[in-house]
Amino acid sequence: MPELPEVEIASRQLRSWLSGRRIVSARALRSRVIRGQAQARFAGLSGHGLLDVERFGKWMLLSFDDGEGLLSHLGMTGKWVRRGASEPAAAWVRASLELDDGSALDYRDMRLFGRLIRGKTEELRQAKALRALGPDPLPGIDVERLHAALVRTRRSMKEALMDQRTLAGLGNIQVAEALHRAHLDPRRPATTMTREETARLASAIGESLRATLRDEDSPEPITYVEEGGENVFLVYDRLGQPCSTCGTPIERIVQGGRSTFFCPTCQPRWRGRGAAGKKARRRAPARRLRVPRRGRSRRRPLAARKRR
Repeated sequence: MPELPEVEIASRQLRSWLSGRRIVSARALRSRVIRGQAQARFAGLSGHGLLDVERFGKWMLLSFDDGEGLLSHLGMTGKWVRRGASEPAAAWVRASLELDDGSALDYRDMRLFGRLIRGKTEELRQAKALRALGPDPLPGIDVERLHAALVRTRRSMKEALMDQRTLAGLGNIQVAEALHRAHLDPRRPATTMTREETARLASAIGESLRATLRDEDSPEPITYVEEGGENVFLVYDRLGQPCSTCGTPIERIVQGGRSTFFCPTCQPRWRGRGAAGKKARRRAPARRLRVPRRGRSRRRPLAARKRR
């Protein structure tokens, strides 16, 4: 599934394919991909040339001349593919950009979870979806900011890192890979993280992103693991296979409705031991026993009875 590395590669490809080219015609089928917009609005990209492609987490913003823009999110199965003038369109094409050199760029999306939003570039740049994103981890991670974000939530590490407000672009795959590299239990409460552990996690996230970019970067569109593509990951989708570090079979659990793959030896279950665990237990609010109104004792306190 497309996450930050795959979207980064897609943005590089679009920049290469569209550079110096002009759109002859733009066409979008009526589908959920352009929900909320008319097909004629997408067709308005005709005649424009690309200025830049920017990536914001899992989003791409294509900027054209005259202030025109297109915001693209690949969803779960979306991808941009290029075909020659004589080649027929493949299955599940939801939108197409025909270029002045005879080639065409098709947006394919089998499951229709992607988005194509046409509008003015500056308005799209201020879209609510982009403004809600946290920092992009690819250039580097501010450890202090990340640590402050983690210790404020009682969610598990997996769920906290999946939140796009924490770091933009991380998804199910990259979170599983980074936690494995950092030797952290995905079930561990994020609030228990120490500063040193957060620094180790930040380093692991960067390593995972760079490794995926290195293994997947190609002039051709990526074939996702779910489509039968090569699995370049350490733990993701490797249930039962030996861990590349220790040889222990990879296990799978479900968190927030999503599969989590991990090594039970490299990422042992966190049980609150040590200073971090004591701190978390002190932080937990005491449970108050609620006594039903009916049946409460009407006896006076012992001190009152003694005074009498």
